[in-house]
Amino acid sequence: MSKDRGTHPEAEALAEKLTRFFNVAFGRNIRGSREFTHAVSTALWDGYHADELRLAFWVARCSTGKAAWLGEQLRGDMLPHIVLRHQGRLNNVTGKEAKRWLDDLLARANEANRPMMQALFASLPEEMKEDEAQLLTRNGLGWR
Repeated sequence: MSKDRGTHPEAEALAEKLTRFFNVAFGRNIRGSREFTHAVSTALWDGYHADELRLAFWVARCSTGKAAWLGEQLRGDMLPHIVLRHQGRLNNVTGKEAKRWLDDLLARANEANRPMMQALFASLPEEMKEDEAQLLTRNGLGWR
């Protein structure tokens, strides 16, 4: 995040929504954090739309093959802010450019596994279903 931008006006509410979805989708029980709100805020300030951030978590959970690695890690102990990484910093372990997961996941949205999406949707609490259905429909993901 650039120096003087502060927290994006939508960031806190969106971070709360993403945390709730993350906990259901990945079978976790994490709390919101400043680090995650900062990641959401940075992505919003850098031009990503709230729908894109939400879709990235769907794709991370519903990917198969090589792309499923991230979802497996998120079901373990990896923190959700990794999904929102979109800047090209260096990986301090490998010395190579860090994976830009947000861009990668958005590029793979049409490859998300439909049966996995249906199962995830069915597992959502009732109060989340309408909003998530609208998100998927609005973004052209034929998930039903």
